[in-house]
Amino acid sequence: MVANDEGTEVDDGSAALSRRQYAQVIAGLGAAGLAGCPSEGGSTATPAESDDGTVEPIEHDDDGSGPAASGTDTETPTATDREPVVDTIAYAHANSPDVFDWNPWTPQDNTAGDLWMSDLHGLRNVHTTNLSYSGTTVPTPHKPDHDEIEIMTWIAGTDVEPPYDWYDHHDDRSAYWNGDPHDAVAREKHNHVEFFQAGNKFTEDATFNQRAEDQWTLHQWTDKGSVPEQEPDPTASNILETYAGPVDGDPPLHPSFTEPYLEQYRDAGSRDRATAVTDELKSDRVSLDRIALDGGTDEYLAGSGPYRLESMDDVGSERMVLHLDPDHPNAGHTNVEKLAIYWAEGDRAQTLKTEGVLDVNVGDVSPGASLNREVLPDYMQEFTRWLRATGGDMWKFNWNNPHLQNLWVRRALVEAVDWNAVSANGWGQGGAQPLAHDTFLLDAQSEAVFSQEFLDSLHTYSRGSNPETATEYMNRAGYTRQGGQWVDPSGNPAEIDLFATSTIPEHVQAAQTIRANLANWGFGVNFSTQGWSTWSNNLDPNGGLNYESSLYWHGDPYVFQYYHDVGAWWDEPLVAGSPTAPDPFEAKPEDTVDTQGKPIVQQVPDEPGAFEAPDEAGKAPDLDGATEVNLVETVNAIRQPGNSEAERQQLYRTCAKYYNFYVPHFPFHQYMQGSFGNVRDFDWPESSARAFDYEHSFGIENVLVLGGIAQASYDTEFEPPEEG
Repeated sequence: MVANDEGTEVDDGSAALSRRQYAQVIAGLGAAGLAGCPSEGGSTATPAESDDGTVEPIEHDDDGSGPAASGTDTETPTATDREPVVDTIAYAHANSPDVFDWNPWTPQDNTAGDLWMSDLHGLRNVHTTNLSYSGTTVPTPHKPDHDEIEIMTWIAGTDVEPPYDWYDHHDDRSAYWNGDPHDAVAREKHNHVEFFQAGNKFTEDATFNQRAEDQWTLHQWTDKGSVPEQEPDPTASNILETYAGPVDGDPPLHPSFTEPYLEQYRDAGSRDRATAVTDELKSDRVSLDRIALDGGTDEYLAGSGPYRLESMDDVGSERMVLHLDPDHPNAGHTNVEKLAIYWAEGDRAQTLKTEGVLDVNVGDVSPGASLNREVLPDYMQEFTRWLRATGGDMWKFNWNNPHLQNLWVRRALVEAVDWNAVSANGWGQGGAQPLAHDTFLLDAQSEAVFSQEFLDSLHTYSRGSNPETATEYMNRAGYTRQGGQWVDPSGNPAEIDLFATSTIPEHVQAAQTIRANLANWGFGVNFSTQGWSTWSNNLDPNGGLNYESSLYWHGDPYVFQYYHDVGAWWDEPLVAGSPTAPDPFEAKPEDTVDTQGKPIVQQVPDEPGAFEAPDEAGKAPDLDGATEVNLVETVNAIRQPGNSEAERQQLYRTCAKYYNFYVPHFPFHQYMQGSFGNVRDFDWPESSARAFDYEHSFGIENVLVLGGIAQASYDTEFEPPEEG
């Protein structure tokens, strides 16, 4: 056995290899998460011959003024002396100009599209999940005048000082569209407003743990016990390394927006006054006219990427058009002058894809999927496909529902559904792969963390529908079938609500399959679809968790991000948040239940795979051969420094055994992820090229565009698509 960098045991060779085969994306939409790897600080670059995310210093010109030039002799005429066939590349976002709002603190999330108007934070390798930053070089043989390009990102490098501190170094070329520095100072102010609006102004044990050490370096740290009520939070170095250099997160609003609120919060002398500031902040919409360079309010409150909103004349009801900033560092290696953002979600977005209007899209082209060869124009073809390390889906349960509180009911629901059909109907044949292991992790992490012996000893839930076992479990739950309908011990019909967001068509189709399976078996499902803002708001613990079950994404780069406690609509770890805290983001060991009604203290079987439980078992049954475990203390212990490899492995196993026994939610598959688009009007790298290896946030598409990898073609010739 060998240990990986998380102190976990893996089988020699095979598990490590499988972990390198996967990648992250959240169905093209979704939740935020932190991930990172440390560097020596300053600019870093990934060597062209390596695909493992390692970094090396950038070569500079002899005078030291900048990166060394690459490409062909500039005196030789190139293809760029001709005009490309198009000057605009198109993408779609689930938003509209009437509701777009860059303010991330409003009650509903209408920020979609902001990441396409911002500098790339950093680059995550979709195969290894390793990070690289500003100065990463990418071979581009598909470009006639650049053998390789160098991508500028907002983060330039990181440093970590265990057990508390980490530093993010920002690229000093990053600027807001109006020319003001997009620096660590702006980021600190934005994050400080976030700290206050979360209710921390008068929270005795809360401190704001960030400081701009200089204009371009943000210093952050975990709690150090700097106030009497605060417990120090020393953190393992491998955890701190993932906090540093995030490739995702809210692009900071301009200080002209955040500074006035920051001053009001600082001056607030009471909770009521701080709440009033928060109410004002949440209602302060940052609409498109407040970021446009011309024709708006002239406030310039946001925007830092290579494509700018130059005028409100470029905003229409169907789309808006952004223009390439010739002075941006990534502008010099692309010939795509404009970026069109279409306003579309659900059926409208699907129509734009099938009509070939959108030039880059998240997803694979698979038989049986909603986007397949038969519905797409010939020139809309798949660029690349890979098995994702950190992307999948789950059926998410809210234990506040009386049926879902019953252990045997949850087990029965899982057994009654044909998960192979759910996956195939939602994502097409070959679009996803059912999970082999029931640990709450995706298979990439399960196989990297646990020995095969441990995985084989766990209970395995059926992937095909198993109505006989499901019926046995319902009987043990105390339910009976009356006229073909299951009823609970009190005589109430067994039924639950099931949500899916219309923004993710795959979730809608998968949810319809779940409903059909359960209806045929006698369990009622009230299925409904919701727009992005309504759906995310209903899942938000700050809004009271207005759902019973939902289709939801699942996946993170690191094991400790699954085995964690987070109360947020955009993430679903093993434990949810605190129902007793002003901010439910983190659960507390002294809580009785988390925000989803799951008990914090549970009896966890001593033996992996143990499955026996009392009949009509409720939330927290008494078990034989089990140990009482505080789940919050367990997931917190994973983050503590000083754990030996054996101790960390034991903590991971405790979490896996808890999930395997209680099935609090049900992750059911992981994706084969792809990207497809227009091969007639654009030239793209070969499918295995390293240019397709990087993502920002939840897809490679904005790296392709904002990184300057996209190349408008000089002819309209293309190879016909392969069948299937």
